[in-house]
Amino acid sequence: MDTLRDWLAEHPPPDERFTQTLTGVAARAQAGEDLRFAVRELLDEFALRGRDDLRAQALAEEPASVDPHVDAYLGALAEHLARTHALPVPAWAQSAERVLDHMWFPGVAPGFRPTALRESPAAFRRRGIFIARGALTRV
Repeated sequence: MDTLRDWLAEHPPPDERFTQTLTGVAARAQAGEDLRFAVRELLDEFALRGRDDLRAQALAEEPASVDPHVDAYLGALAEHLARTHALPVPAWAQSAERVLDHMWFPGVAPGFRPTALRESPAAFRRRGIFIARGALTRV
């Protein structure tokens, strides 16, 4: 084994150790934590969830409303992760409250907006959110 990721793939944590959910991300954002940090932790753990049922658990419960931007972002993230892993998209993620009526470029410097327009995943673009490809990539 060359990396920690390889080792973890062969020695996965017990199911009960997986605690990161979109509901938790919303609660952390509501408490004032940086959304990007909470999302990164969810993505890190999501990558370790080796089974579809464990991945679906992280997405299933509807997060509490935080604000229109966070609400739309979490809906987009739920849809993106579900589609990427061939899981059913949670019904809550498709609600009209999870779509912005304007364009939003979270964390994207103005000079990189054309890149975000080009690279943003479909689930985000549909909701008016434009992010660079690397925003959802964890190494």
